[in-house]
Amino acid sequence: MSLVIEHRTLARPQQSDLTISVHEIDESFSLRIGQGYWNWRSIFDRDTRAGILQHPDCVLAEIAKPSTPRSTPAFFVQCHRQNTPVGAAVLVPKNLAGGKRFGALWQLRGYFLAGGRLLGSEDEMVQRALLGGVRQCLDQTRSDFVLIENIDDTDSLFALVNRPEHASVLKLFTPAPFQPHHRIALPQTIEEYLKKFSSKTRNTLKRKQKQFGECRVERITEVDQVADFLGHAHEISKHSWQTELLGLRVTNDAAELQFFTTLAIERALRSYLLWKDDKPVSFCLGTQLNGVFNYEEVAYDRRCAEGSPGQMLVLRMIEDLIGYERPATFDFGFGDAEYKRQFANLTTSSGNVWLLRPGLKAAFIERYFRGRQWLARSARNLLANTGVLQQIKRRLRQEREAPPPAASVEQE
Repeated sequence: MSLVIEHRTLARPQQSDLTISVHEIDESFSLRIGQGYWNWRSIFDRDTRAGILQHPDCVLAEIAKPSTPRSTPAFFVQCHRQNTPVGAAVLVPKNLAGGKRFGALWQLRGYFLAGGRLLGSEDEMVQRALLGGVRQCLDQTRSDFVLIENIDDTDSLFALVNRPEHASVLKLFTPAPFQPHHRIALPQTIEEYLKKFSSKTRNTLKRKQKQFGECRVERITEVDQVADFLGHAHEISKHSWQTELLGLRVTNDAAELQFFTTLAIERALRSYLLWKDDKPVSFCLGTQLNGVFNYEEVAYDRRCAEGSPGQMLVLRMIEDLIGYERPATFDFGFGDAEYKRQFANLTTSSGNVWLLRPGLKAAFIERYFRGRQWLARSARNLLANTGVLQQIKRRLRQEREAPPPAASVEQE
C-alpha cells in the first residue's frame, strides 16, 4: 500500500517544493526491489548523525521479529524537495498495555520512531512535513501514539514537538520524568581521561584492578566473531542479575544472529568480552557509527562477581575506545546509575515521549497515565518516609553484587 500526499499545510510558501509520500513497508523493501528502500538507504548514508538502528536492514530485521505486532503495518514516510529525498521517518508497530477496565486489559496500538529521531535533513520545514506524514499514518490506521525513545531535552525535534502550535498536529505527552543521560567526551589519551578523577579515586581504581588480577578484553567487530560472542554472552546472561530481574537479555537465536551479523557487515558492531582465567565473565553489547559509541547492554556472571567485573570491563573498554578508532563520544544510553555518573564527563536529560492524535482519547490516555504517575510518586514517598525504600534498595544492591550460593554453583 502506498499513499502519496502533496504536503502543503505545514509548509511556508517558500517551502512549497516539499512533498511527502507515505509507504507501507512491505516485501518490496525486504527484497530491495522498490525505490522506497533505496531512497531510505540514500537518506541514511547522507545523514552524518544517523544511528545504526535507523539503517533499513536493521529496522527490517526488527519488523521481522515475532514480537512485532502484525495488526498494523510499518510505514516509511519520506520527504522530497524537488524530487530529491531529503528526510524520512520510519514507524515500527508497537502495542502498549493499558489498565484494566471492567476486568479486561485494554491495549494502545501505535508505533515507535526507529532510532528515536527523524532521518536526514534537520531543516525545520522538512521535520514539520515529516511529522505531518506521521499524523497521516496514525489517522489511516486509527492508531493511538508514536513513541520516541530516549530523546534529549536539548534535541531540536523535542523543541519542535514541544511547541504549543504543534499540538493541533500531534500532542506531546511525557509519561515519566526525564532522567540524567550520561556520556563521555573521549580525549586523545587514556591519561588525559583519567585526570577527571581525583587522586583518591584513581588510586582506588588501580587497587581494584590489581585485586581483580590478570584479565583481557576482546573487541568484537567482525562477522566471524559474532556466533562465538553471542554464545558466550548468552551463557553470561543466564547467570546475571539482569536476567533475574528483567528476563534473559541475550537469547542467541537466529534473529539475534542475523541482527548482529548485519551490524558487523555495516561496520557498526563494536561489542566486548572480558576474559579472566581463560573464561568470559562479562560482556557489553555495543555499536559505533558516526563518531558515537553506544553502550546498549552490559552484564556479568554473578558467579564471578568478586572484584567488580562490570567496572573492570568499562575501564578496559574506555582504554580500547581511546586507543583504537576512537569515537568522539561514549554514550551510556538511557537511565541513571552510580557507575555511569562516576565515569561520565557530560550529562544531559533524556526520556521517552509520546505523540498522540489530538482528541478525547488522547485526553483520556494522558489523564490515565498522569494518575498512575501520581500514585507511583505517592507510594514512593510513603516508602521513603518510612525507611522501607532504602531497605529495598540496599537489599537489591546486595543481591546484585552477591554470587549465588556455593551449592548452586556446584550443581551447575
